Amino acid sequence: MQSQEFKQWLSDFQALRLPQWGDFPDLELYMDQVINEVNKQLEPLLHVKITKTMINSYVKMAIIERPIKKRYNRDHLAELIIVSIMKLVFPLDVCKKGIQQALDNTSAGEAYDQFVALFNDEMANINAPASVNEFDLSESSLAIVQKVAVKSVIYKLIGTKLVEIG
Repeated sequence: MQSQEFKQWLSDFQALRLPQWGDFPDLELYMDQVINEVNKQLEPLLHVKITKTMINSYVKMAIIERPIKKRYNRDHLAELIIVSIMKLVFPLDVCKKGIQQALDNTSAGEAYDQFVALFNDEMANINAPASVNEFDLSESSLAIVQKVAVKSVIYKLIGTKLVEIG
């Protein structure tokens, strides 16, 4: 039986949502603004903060696009959020390949919104019966990978909290 503290945390956690593409500022941002925007979205969910060093490293490793004249756009925000989430369960090179596969099939906005819909649906259905959350082998490999990854991240965060509470 879980403690009341865990039940309250799980209820609060389950209410968290990632922003849609259209929720991002429709203007170019400088590094400090990007850090603030990404951390505003990620800190309540992951309890981690992205740093300037991390962003510069992701750019050097070509995990995210290089900014144009030190300005970042929606693509960068989406990539940083996805990488920050996915690196909890995958190495960075796998994150990079997954992002590239998603972008091979659709626009950055559509790919991001598909991931966010999957993530937010999974968050909303944390306590749903397992049959609701299963994947279909007829789906594309990218869709299956995303579903498995989202589940892995969410349940890793839940497991970590349970260990912290004791």
